Amino acid sequence: MYRRPKFLEILLEIREQMSRDADFDVDLFTELVRSGKITEGHGSHSLGGTENGDNGNGTGLKGVKPKS
Repeated sequence: MYRRPKFLEILLEIREQMSRDADFDVDLFTELVRSGKITEGHGSHSLGGTENGDNGNGTGLKGVKPKS
């Protein structure tokens, strides 16, 4: 059996940490929903553009140009 390259070992460590962080986020969100701390008063999240999700280019995506 061969030894894994260093970059692969680091990549796997990063993926494991990201997985643990995602699990924590899901657990926290579930707890907030169950406790009723999340209400309609919280705004939605967007990836860019205006509050209605439109960034002016007609695609709804930041940095994407509409097809001609």
